[in-house]
Amino acid sequence: MDNMPSSFTTPPSDHRSCQENLGSYRFALAMTALLFASGMIHAALYAIQGASWEGPLSLRKPILFGISGGMTVLSITWLMTQLRRQKFDRWIANAFAFALFVEVGLITLQYWRGQASHFNHSTVFDMLIELVMLGLILFATAQLMYLTVRTVWLRDIDPGMAVAIRGGMCLLLLSCGLGIATSVLGEINISAGRSAEYWGTAGVLKFPHGAALHAIQLLPLIAWFARYVGAMHRGRMVRFALGSQFVFLVYSGWQTSRGLDRFEWNTVGVCILACSLFLGMLAALPLFQGLFAKWFHGEKR
Repeated sequence: MDNMPSSFTTPPSDHRSCQENLGSYRFALAMTALLFASGMIHAALYAIQGASWEGPLSLRKPILFGISGGMTVLSITWLMTQLRRQKFDRWIANAFAFALFVEVGLITLQYWRGQASHFNHSTVFDMLIELVMLGLILFATAQLMYLTVRTVWLRDIDPGMAVAIRGGMCLLLLSCGLGIATSVLGEINISAGRSAEYWGTAGVLKFPHGAALHAIQLLPLIAWFARYVGAMHRGRMVRFALGSQFVFLVYSGWQTSRGLDRFEWNTVGVCILACSLFLGMLAALPLFQGLFAKWFHGEKR
């Protein structure tokens, strides 16, 4: 399986395989820098103020959305350099980056206004902001669907990296879908007079949304590191890591659907989590073995 070509049949509309440099996506990279800067500035304010991390009006949202948004935009921009080139690639990357930048900007605006950014129906303006954010997320999700399909036709790259990109994009797309479902369930809770953040007694609705959201960063990093240390069967290692991320996503869904806190004890949940950790160990051990051989014995596996 590891010797399979990283690209399947090239679609008829695309016969080019040239690579664009990451630096050619200047606008998307600028949006990335601004998102990171916003997250880090608010993180510094949080460290200085020592404010609460929880609650709809805390600094948590500007920090996490800024950093997470920056990571996602950077990953998608990098992904564009790994795909077989299409005419509108730069426009797609720029539009995606701008959509996330505006969404995070609105979330940050709401923090400085002293208003909740989500599930806020207090004024027409607050409702309008939430509708705009929902529209931006739907727009970005549609772009991710298109890009996920296009990962079938990658350039000729390392098989492990190909698995990482395809698996990471599928999990990112699934996470976006779960985020939209979280918004719908939150509104249902509000209409029933319940908290928008919880399902049942203690199930955290946002837990499944975030459980595998950053697999698109983690999996390519593992694939790169596996190649760096010269590990054998790199595709298999990345599949183990992908399996670990997916099983952890199943675990998050189980805990939330049962109305349990993230790591509240229950037999089924512990078994699922143990399976995720076991697959993660199968992916990690060859990496450490290869690193040990490379650094301490000068061998390249």
